[in-house]
Order: sequence, then C-alpha cells, then structure tokens
Amino acid sequence: MAQSFPFEKPALKKRLRDMGLTDAQLEETIALFDQRSRHMDALSFVLAIERFGIGRDTVYAFLKETGLDDPTLINIFSRADLKKAGLDESKVQEVVFSD
Repeated sequence: MAQSFPFEKPALKKRLRDMGLTDAQLEETIALFDQRSRHMDALSFVLAIERFGIGRDTVYAFLKETGLDDPTLINIFSRADLKKAGLDESKVQEVVFSD
C-alpha cells in the first residue's frame, strides 16, 4: 500500500525553500502538485527536485525525514536513475540477496 505524507502548503514551501529551491523553482514545484490534485509520487518528486540541481543527499534527507525507510529510498532513487537514462524499468529485474 502506498504511503502518504501530507503537508500544509506553507509548511511544504518552507521545507522546499530549506532544501535550496529558489522562489521560481518553489512556485514551479507547487504548481506541479496543484496540477496533480495536490499529490505527487516520490519518483516524480525526486525527478522534479533534482532537475533544479538540488543534491541527492538533500532530497534523500528530506524524504527520510518524512518517514521513508532506506530500502524504499534506494528503490526510488534507482528508478529515478533508470528514468533519467531512458531505460524501461519494467524490463529491469530486481535481485535481492539476504541471509
């Protein structure tokens, strides 16, 4: 089941500004949320924020603070890398080793 992390718009703007977004980038990101009925999946969020040159460590820390665990974050960033490389993630096999 998908997890949801609600933010009041002023709190989200503050968090985005704290991440280093300019006012124009912040408004563009908020507009993306508004276009999608005030919802955005984590993958789309990561791609949107990284496009502004915000460091992956900053985006990772933000998502970690919302409560996402490390395996989920690794999956999100791996999918972002695939999408940026233009690869079809449906054809990529995930292999997990455990003991």
